[in-house]
Amino acid sequence: MLHHKVVAELIGSELLCSHEFNLSCDTCRMRLLCLPAALDPRHLTALEEIIDERRTLQAGDYLYQQNQPFTALYAVLGGSIKTYTTHEDGWIRITGCHLPGEIFGFSAINEGHYRSTARALEDTLVCELPYDDLEDLCRRIPDLQSRLFHLMSQRLVEDHELAAQFLHKRPARKRLAAFLLSLSTRAARRGESSSELRLPMSRTDIGNYLGITLETVCRELARLEKQRIITLEKRELTILDLPALRAPICENPR
Repeated sequence: MLHHKVVAELIGSELLCSHEFNLSCDTCRMRLLCLPAALDPRHLTALEEIIDERRTLQAGDYLYQQNQPFTALYAVLGGSIKTYTTHEDGWIRITGCHLPGEIFGFSAINEGHYRSTARALEDTLVCELPYDDLEDLCRRIPDLQSRLFHLMSQRLVEDHELAAQFLHKRPARKRLAAFLLSLSTRAARRGESSSELRLPMSRTDIGNYLGITLETVCRELARLEKQRIITLEKRELTILDLPALRAPICENPR
């Protein structure tokens, strides 16, 4: 388990002091992006009661493993999680990068087991939402069910937009630009800067996620820097020219 001070840093120092870990849905700074956004105080209490635990993970810790029986959805409060599938030949494919305010695990609902492995990219705090209890609560609170469907739809749209980069065989620069723009949009959704970002994944993981090589990731990032579209120091990225970053998405392939 992480020290409480680290937990406080993960979810915002305005919420917790270094010796108190008493986070609840109504004090969480991610509530407007998560399920509580749809609930009145009475229903919020009912949701709070079904949350099994808020789990702290250190970088590299596993949240769940591929093919493990499905029991819960998870909401990221702080940090980041990557999901990936391991194929029979040992090939690993990164399928998702989950950031604060986002719920994941939806793909396991149909088959009853997790289709991927979830692993913390950094020190991370998540809420565990037992699915059977959540499903029962949705029957009793229509607003909660609507909110859950909204979040599922949002995730499907975002996954579809990324998949389109592969289906249409978009050039590497367009895939990378789409990824950076996604990080910008998600940061803005959290109320954070849309231009001052931190890459949640390593360049190797980004390449795996986008279906391009590490060398190509490095080359395209260097090109964006040379064109003064971004600056990048280790994982700290600043978007200097957002319209120029969007331009590769709109251009026709050459």
